[in-house]
Amino acid sequence: MSATVYHILHIVGILLVFMGYGALIARALSGSDHAGVKKLGSITSGIGLLLLFIAGCALISKMDYSFASGWIIAKLIIWIALGGLIALINRKPQLAGKLWWILAALGALAVYLVYVRPF
Repeated sequence: MSATVYHILHIVGILLVFMGYGALIARALSGSDHAGVKKLGSITSGIGLLLLFIAGCALISKMDYSFASGWIIAKLIIWIALGGLIALINRKPQLAGKLWWILAALGALAVYLVYVRPF
């Protein structure tokens, strides 16, 4: 497949992660215990994380980047942090407002790393 296809899949993964976490954080902020929202948000973010990882690894290979590059390692750490964020959202709903901004900051940092590649 072409790099363009992987770029599209990567962006779709980003959208799914942020949609899923947005739903979970909104659920937590509203004080709801609606199981359907929790399930949908969890599935959506999980599929998004999987797409991010697969398409990201494919892009690294297609574009001849090194998996040892500092900015790629930093993005993998962000990916791991995003994966762990779901546990905090579901187990500590009182932190939902702060996690909203942490999620935004992680997204902004990931965008910065891919465009600036500081290391």
